[in-house]
Amino acid sequence: MTDKCIKVGVLGIQGAFVEHKACLDKLLKPTSMGTCNLFPNEESAVVVEDIRSKEQFENLDGLIIPGGESTTMGIFIKRNNLEKTISDWLKDPNHVVWGTCAGLILLADDLDNEKQGGQVRFGGLMVTVSRNFFGRQVHSFEATLRIQDPELKPEEPFTGVFIRAPAVVAVKSPDVKVLSTLRESDNEHSAIIVGVRQGNIIATAFHPELTDDLRWHEYFLNVVAETKKKKDTF
Repeated sequence: MTDKCIKVGVLGIQGAFVEHKACLDKLLKPTSMGTCNLFPNEESAVVVEDIRSKEQFENLDGLIIPGGESTTMGIFIKRNNLEKTISDWLKDPNHVVWGTCAGLILLADDLDNEKQGGQVRFGGLMVTVSRNFFGRQVHSFEATLRIQDPELKPEEPFTGVFIRAPAVVAVKSPDVKVLSTLRESDNEHSAIIVGVRQGNIIATAFHPELTDDLRWHEYFLNVVAETKKKKDTF
């Protein structure tokens, strides 16, 4: 693998990792010119992998922690001695991570309704998250989100898929930027935070990988590419 290569991975241990990889593959499908659709003018190749071992974190630029069952994911991470590897990787400012649903829980500094006995959590994202904020599996739903970042094309409607979803109930730093909200009931002035970014940490409470709208995956890949470019400049 060359230095110019961008390597991104999806933590492939449980949850919707297959769907995330399929979205990335669609965005990175080669054109007739041999370049990819997302970065047609870039010389660097983009490699996408399912990540399941310590060795795969070498030269990894971006990571998606998918939705799933955060407790089950934590058990796998501990059994395979991945906790320190992932934690150390996340601390590097040249690395970009995106957590969806369960991934948001694993990245949050604080949890409301934390599982009795605790659970694996990496932290770093200065928010408080409420697990199962919207209820159990039977309360899963779809809803139109309010997008607040111009890079995510807020003028185009986006439907979020919420499955036993968490929510951000408190932002604890001005470094945390709200990317998307969900209006609560018919209250125009009450908004639930469901998407945030803090530097190179992106987190969403919903599942973009379960829709045909690729803008969140494009956003993630653009952040990875920009971060990689800055790193290579210095």
